[in-house]
Order: sequence, then structure tokens, then C-alpha cells
Amino acid sequence: MATRTRKTTTKKTPAPAKKTTARKPATKKALPAVAPVNRATTVDLRHPLPVRRRVFVGPMGATEQAAIRAALAAAAARLPIPVRAWHGPTAHLHDGTTLTHTPAHATTDQPPTFHAAIRCPHGAIHAYTIHTPQELDRARQLAADCEQRTEPVTVTQVARALGDALTRARAAAADTQPIPVITPVVPIDQETAKEHPHG
Repeated sequence: MATRTRKTTTKKTPAPAKKTTARKPATKKALPAVAPVNRATTVDLRHPLPVRRRVFVGPMGATEQAAIRAALAAAAARLPIPVRAWHGPTAHLHDGTTLTHTPAHATTDQPPTFHAAIRCPHGAIHAYTIHTPQELDRARQLAADCEQRTEPVTVTQVARALGDALTRARAAAADTQPIPVITPVVPIDQETAKEHPHG
């Protein structure tokens, strides 16, 4: 006899129904006052970001490069010159001093050299070579203690000097002789090209 086996099926019990409750609105999490280091990629846009100040923007030209070299040289020499005072190789300071970094193309590994033009109380401009802050202080003191009287230049003196220069220029032009024009003379037989001799 054949035996029959009966398959038994198991009934799945239905899952208990979920209780539906009213959802509470999500509360915003407060960010810590100091953001952790690993949150560098997250930017909180609720507060505007601070504006960055740029000193030099875009491709730098010769003036900007000279200003950078002069500012670096002034820092290397420990001169109290603000970076924003440099316009090219020259800095005009509030006390009337004009510093010039020389040579303007000097690299930062060369010893820094500056020329200071300082106006004295009498109106004359005194020039000094500066390497250190002590030399700059000494140059300012020497210019302040200047005893040399300088007479102001009047318009009459300028006009007289210009007139004298024009008179000398006219006299020099009259003394020069014209250069004769020499025309080269070429013989007729050399005008035609000759063949190179083979041989």
C-alpha cells in the first residue's frame, strides 16, 4: 500500500496593527557653540559668513610684486612700516618720510636696503640709506635737527633758469655744423650680378 503524506500548511499570523498617534513636530537640535573638528564640511547658513579681506587679488603685476618684495624686506629688516603703506617699491609714511626699497627687483635673500627721503623743518629733503630701524630713527632725528637754512625757490628764479637753459640750447645749436650727406658711388659694371666661378 502506498502511503500518503499530507502537506500541512502553516498559517501566517497577521502582525498586530500599528497604533496611529499624532506626530509631534521635529525639534531643531541646537548646534554647539564650538563646532567639532570633524564637522568641517557642514556649513551653517543661518548666520552669514565673515568677509575675508584680500590684500592682493588676481594675477600680480610688476607693481604688486615690488610691493610684496618691499614689504618682506621691511619685515626682514624689522622696520616699522605697515604692509599697506607699500605701493610698488615705495612707501609714503604719515610723518612725510618716503622709503624706497632698492633695487626694486631685489629678492628676499639679499640684505634689505632702503633709501629714506625725509623733509626737514626748513623744507629741504634729506636722503639717507637705511638698513635697520636704528638707522631710520637716527635719520629722522638728523632731519629734525637740521640747521641748514634753505631759501624758497621763487617763480622768478625758475623763469630765469629756464631762460638761461634755452639761451644755452640755442647757442649750442648754432655752434653745431650740419653733417654732410655722402652718397656712395657704385661703378656701372658692379651693378650686374656675376656668376660664381666654378673651379
